[in-house]
Amino acid sequence: MIGDRGFDPFGFAKPAEYLQFDLDSLDQNLAKNEAGEIIGVIKETAELKPTPFQPYTEVFGLQRFRECELIHGRWAMLGTLGAIAVEALTGVAWQDAGKVELVEGSSYLGQPLPFSLTTLIWIEVLVIGYIEFQRNSVLEPEKRLYPGGYFDPLGLASDPDKIDNLKLAEIKHSRLAMVAFLIFGLQAAITGKGPISFIASFSI
Repeated sequence: MIGDRGFDPFGFAKPAEYLQFDLDSLDQNLAKNEAGEIIGVIKETAELKPTPFQPYTEVFGLQRFRECELIHGRWAMLGTLGAIAVEALTGVAWQDAGKVELVEGSSYLGQPLPFSLTTLIWIEVLVIGYIEFQRNSVLEPEKRLYPGGYFDPLGLASDPDKIDNLKLAEIKHSRLAMVAFLIFGLQAAITGKGPISFIASFSI
């Protein structure tokens, strides 16, 4: 799998097949106790019919975790870039943006928007909900993660020789962004500052 580095401390990538062993020979009167032999293979056979709400046969399977990692990583990349860009352009830290919206009304980069914050939230919920529903209606794992088409306007994934490198680069950046946003969150909770103002405090 793309980006697999073998780091799995919780055993999430456990195999779907298990070996079944006979009992060990534990007789204290014997000079040697033989280990139990392999007597069979157990394979998980609980098949579920894929649906948009249950696309995988294993709810806690490796393919499901890969989808979660990639989707969370993409949101983290957007969030990390957004936190830095908004603070650089407006001077308001990302964790304080909601307070400003409540006091001054909904705006974007200092420009007022023609609807309330509540309306803006509903628009976001409906738009993102629709996009996620459409994505979940695709049951093929590869297309769920890499739909192409409108999501690849530059045709970067059209070259089969480069697509694996692009997938690897994306998952690396996703992991880095998730760590970065975790740091942003801890930093905001402890110091009350955004990433730019926190770094600027060291130059004083």
